[in-house]
Amino acid sequence: MPRSVKKEVIKAKALLQEADALLIVTGAGMSVDSGIPTYRGENGIWTKSIKIGEELYAYDDISSLKMWKTKPELAWGFKSHFYKIMNELEPHQGYYELLEKVNDRYDYFVATSNIDGYFKKSGFDINRIYEVHGSVNYLQCMDKSCNNLNGVTEAVDLPTYNEDTFIADYLPKCKFCGNMSRPNVSMFGDVEFYGKPYEHQRKRLNEFLNNIKKYNKKLLILEIGCGINPHSLRMSDGRMMSGEWKMPKFDNNIGTIRLNPNDEQNDKDTIHIPLGAKNGIHSLFI
Repeated sequence: MPRSVKKEVIKAKALLQEADALLIVTGAGMSVDSGIPTYRGENGIWTKSIKIGEELYAYDDISSLKMWKTKPELAWGFKSHFYKIMNELEPHQGYYELLEKVNDRYDYFVATSNIDGYFKKSGFDINRIYEVHGSVNYLQCMDKSCNNLNGVTEAVDLPTYNEDTFIADYLPKCKFCGNMSRPNVSMFGDVEFYGKPYEHQRKRLNEFLNNIKKYNKKLLILEIGCGINPHSLRMSDGRMMSGEWKMPKFDNNIGTIRLNPNDEQNDKDTIHIPLGAKNGIHSLFI
C-alpha cells in the first residue's frame, strides 16, 4: 500500500475510534468484488452497447420503463439474465467483515442504491437497511392501482430466456389481477415504480438520524463505491450530492470516509481511500 494511502487509512481509523454511529452509504462499487459490474467506470455497462440478436441497445434504453411497455419479452429476458448473475454470485468477504466490525461497536444504518440484496443476504439487520432503488427480491404489477391495493410479491417466478436473443420464454403474471409483473426496482424514466415498501425503510432511517441528534452521538459516514451521477448517493461536504433522496442535514457528523478507487474529489471533511470495497473495508478494520 502506498505511503499516501496508509496516511489516509490511519486518519480514517482515528475517526472510526471516535464515532458512536455509522451511516454506511453504498453504490454499485460495493458489489464489484462479488463480480457484479458497475453502471459507470472503466468496466461499467452504462456506456456499452449491448448486442441482442442483430440490434444494439444502450443499457439505459433496455432498462427503461418504455422498454417494459413496448418490448416486455426482451425487457424481462435481459433482466432475468442480470438477476441470474446476482443470484448466482455471493456477497464478497467485505460485507461479512464490515458486519462483524460494526454490529456491536456502532449504532449503524445502511443506505444503498444497490438492488442485489447483498446486505440482507450477508446478515445485516433488515430493519437497518434502506434500498433506495428497490430490490431484486420483489415484483410489482404493471397496474399501479393493483400495487396500491395489494403491494409487492416475492420474486419467485423469474422467466427463463433465450441466451442468444434475451427473449423471455414467458411473462410472469400478477397473482392478484393477471396483468404482467415487473421487477420492483426503479428503472430509467420510471414514473411507475412502486416505492411504498421503501418508504418504511426511509422512515426507519429518519428515526436513526433523529436519535443521533437526540442523544448527541458522533456520526461518521462511510461511503463505499458511490459514483458521481445524478442518482448516486455520493456525499459532498457532509451532504448527499443528489437532491433526489431529500436527505436531511446530518447532525453531529464528524466526517466522511470514502472508499472508491476512482472519482477522487477534494471534499472538505472527506477522507478518500482509493481502494475497492473489499480491500478498503479490510484496511479500515484490521
